[in-house]
This record gives sequence, structure tokens and C-alpha cells, in this order.
Amino acid sequence: MELMSNYLESYEGRDKLLRVLSYAAKLATVIPRSEENKKKFKIFGSQMSNCRVILRLLDDIPTLNYALTYNWTNKAADSYIKWLEMIEIIVDVIYSPIETLCWAGEHRLVSVDVDKWDTLSTWFWITSLYISLMKSLRKYKLLLKQRKMSLKNKSGNKDEEKALRHKMYNETLVCIRMLLDMSYAVSYLPNGTLWGGKLSTWQVGVLGTVSSLIGLYQSLIKRAN
Repeated sequence: MELMSNYLESYEGRDKLLRVLSYAAKLATVIPRSEENKKKFKIFGSQMSNCRVILRLLDDIPTLNYALTYNWTNKAADSYIKWLEMIEIIVDVIYSPIETLCWAGEHRLVSVDVDKWDTLSTWFWITSLYISLMKSLRKYKLLLKQRKMSLKNKSGNKDEEKALRHKMYNETLVCIRMLLDMSYAVSYLPNGTLWGGKLSTWQVGVLGTVSSLIGLYQSLIKRAN
């Protein structure tokens, strides 16, 4: 109880829980037979999603600050991961204000082509997910190589072996999350673009709920440790 209470006091904790509730509500639309109850679940899921969007409106400044304070010239242990991180930062810096502009357009605070900006925002979202997937795959590959070397040379102790397995397990979960997120993110693209518009509400709910629960689990384990 104390762990969850402290967790929900953080931005990350509230966002993770809202995410679970949002997609769980979408998944729940497959249960009721009456259209009225389905509509209620859709409204609840939509409101939870809107809460997350409102919270993300405050991300512009932190995202920009992270980009400005990031050590762009620092040599990393792996140049591939370094390049992916730099590209990811650039994508996020552009993506954040685009989402804000899209939100403002949807609420008629500014006059913009909402559909156009929403599609652009979705593409940046998918790109960010893809970069995160590539980073985790690379990290997993490096960890696997490190573990093989350790076993071959018999240089690692039990604690180091356990730590390596834990890191590999964590990166595996991240990869699964990114694949799930990309699967339903593409469905938000316009019809005719890949599988845009092909997934129903409950199908998006299945993918999103599984991904959200994995993310919540990882976040709570990290905080507990």
C-alpha cells in the first residue's frame, strides 16, 4: 500500500495508472452487450486518455531542457546506442510541441488542420517507439555478448550473472512493449496507410492493456529496488 501510495504521488506513477485504465476501458467495450454500456466504457477510456494528454502538455520544457543539457559530444561505450539516443532526443523535441498544437487545434484554441497535425503527431509517436525498440534490441545484444564472454572465461560470479539475466529480462520486456505499442499506434494512421484504421476499439485495448501492465510492472519493480 505504501509503495503504491508513494508511486501515485509521482508523475510517472499517475501516468502509468491512467494508461492502464485508459486501455483497459477500451478492452472492456467487448464485454457488455448493450450499446449504452459500451459507450460508457469508451467515454471513461477517452477521459483517462485526455488526462494523460493534459499531463504531457507540461513536457515541452523538460524535454527541451534535457536536449540542451545532454552531452552531445561525449563518447559512449557503444556508438550505435549513442546515435539512436541523439536521434530520439531530436524526435521528442519536435514531437512534444506538435502534440500540444494538435491538442490546441482539437479544442479550437488555434485554427489548424487537426487531421493533418494528428497524423504527423502519430508518425512521430511511431518513430519514437521504433527508436526505443532499436535501442533495447541493441542493449540486449550487448548484454548477451557480455554474458557469453563471462560464461566462456568463467570470470563472473553468481551476483554478476544474476544482474546480467535481470538486465536481459528487462530489455526483453521493453522490446515486447515497444512492439505492442507500435502495433496499435499504426492503427491510428489514416485508412490505407499500413493497417491504419483496421483495429477495433477492443483490439487496441488488448494491445494497450498488456503493454501498460508490463510497463507498470517494470516501473514498480524498479521503484521497489
